[in-house]
Amino acid sequence: MASTSSLPPPSPSPLAQPPAVPNAPSDPFENVPPLTTTLATTTDDKIEALRLVADSVAQQRQLASKALIFHPLTIAVVVGLLAVVGQWLYDGTRGSYGTIGTTYAGIVMAVLLSVRWASGGYIDLAENVGTWKWFDKGSTTSKEDDIIFTKFGDEAIGALVLRGVRSDDGGNVATPRKRKQNNAGSKGVIRAWTVKNRYRRKGVGLGLLEEAVKICADRGWSGPVYADDHANSGRVLPSIFNGGFDRREKMARDMLEKAIEQSVGSPMSGGGRGGKGKK
Repeated sequence: MASTSSLPPPSPSPLAQPPAVPNAPSDPFENVPPLTTTLATTTDDKIEALRLVADSVAQQRQLASKALIFHPLTIAVVVGLLAVVGQWLYDGTRGSYGTIGTTYAGIVMAVLLSVRWASGGYIDLAENVGTWKWFDKGSTTSKEDDIIFTKFGDEAIGALVLRGVRSDDGGNVATPRKRKQNNAGSKGVIRAWTVKNRYRRKGVGLGLLEEAVKICADRGWSGPVYADDHANSGRVLPSIFNGGFDRREKMARDMLEKAIEQSVGSPMSGGGRGGKGKK
């Protein structure tokens, strides 16, 4: 019998080998675009940022429409109107159901058209906001406002417009003052702050506010605070329908306070920063 000591060792079965993954990246985040927050320096970046601001104002029309449609007062009026019309048109025969249904459809359509008309003022506001004319409005110096710009790769996803004003000018930056502005006694005022819808609640907006706080600290300004006439401050509906806007305004102010508090408590701030501004 021949000895088996000279035979080569058996090769492992191909089924025992782990499947090869073609072109597997070494880092799962290798192809994720970078998220950058910087000052906009080029005209194209500034135009893109101002377009985001204008879009955010136009999108307020959707919130206004929902507020009108689902408000208890609107629902009560529409339901009452449908009940009165149905009672008036019903004559006891099945043939009246078609007339009632058609009339109901007309009433609902008229209500929706009325809502569209009532909330259309936000389109007019959007056409005036985010333009160069709005950008320069109320400026008392030759220096332009700063635009803090967030990009995800090449896509613009957030913008904040920051202006330095004298502290005694108040929060309304639309009223020009004929005096020379300097850093002493100045504060940062946020004229606009927005993030694209799909990137909201992901920390992008807070990052913009933190950058604004840092710029104010570097320049010796107090604040920042929101301007009284900031880009999203316009209201076209009666106050009874503006509950959603008021809640969003409070959320924005709370987030700014959070950014300021985090800046004050950061190690680089030394535990405090002069001229902290509160809303």
